[in-house]
Amino acid sequence: MENLRRRKRAATRQRISDNATRLFERRGFDHVTLADVAAASEVSVKTVTNYFGAKEDLFFDAEPAVRDALALAVTRRADRSCTAALRPLVMSGPILAGPCPWREVDETMWTAMRTFAACEHESPTLSTRRAAILQSWLLPLAEASGSPSWAGAVTGVLALRHLTVQDGLLSGHAVAGVRRRLNATVGAALDALERGFA
Repeated sequence: MENLRRRKRAATRQRISDNATRLFERRGFDHVTLADVAAASEVSVKTVTNYFGAKEDLFFDAEPAVRDALALAVTRRADRSCTAALRPLVMSGPILAGPCPWREVDETMWTAMRTFAACEHESPTLSTRRAAILQSWLLPLAEASGSPSWAGAVTGVLALRHLTVQDGLLSGHAVAGVRRRLNATVGAALDALERGFA
């Protein structure tokens, strides 16, 4: 019975998140209310706020999992450096620590990512939240690595990565071009971090 309840809660949470994403893509973040999300999801506003504390949490729904994946990779690094442990999560796909590698990104996915990037870029609220999210990763990465200095430096690299991908999307660049730019800029930053914290 508990498993069924847990599955239903997970399905409701995912439905709310998916509907919010579609609304944000169509109307922009600032023009969607929690009541809109609730209506699209066929739940009450209270149900939405039970799962997501604020509208911004709906937009950045995946970020806690990204933070946890980064910290876990560093914790499980074995004999590799912290930077080497993070490199695959940072470089292998357009979405940080995401399951989709660059080679699987099709035009439909790239267009959806472009729409979502524009939604974030156009909202001062979301831009502020993005900065706060990046800053909030400092402590977990410092704890996982044992080095607050490294955590501060790698957080800067993660901010560079976000700006590189977002700029490529907003500028209308193709997937291959954004990937090349990411490899050049963020790859060089990771190399410098590797040398600096060898």
